[in-house]
Amino acid sequence: MPDEILFTFPTTRAAIAGERALLAAGLAAKVMPMPETLSAECGIVLRLPPDELETGKHTLQTANISIQQIYFKQGEKLTIHA
Repeated sequence: MPDEILFTFPTTRAAIAGERALLAAGLAAKVMPMPETLSAECGIVLRLPPDELETGKHTLQTANISIQQIYFKQGEKLTIHA
């Protein structure tokens, strides 16, 4: 099981809107810098505990916030969530 779930977004604006939506839904969303292994560009991602994955996806979809990609993070290893 992953330690954390990371959501990436097409824009910083979408990430900030996503954070607002997730926090309003009572989820434990946290902003963090984009891991260098994902991109050398400046950016942010949102992280959630693994047990909030489905609720987080549903919340963002309901708020019409585009998710670019979802990653599972275990230690320093990142894998794409299919």
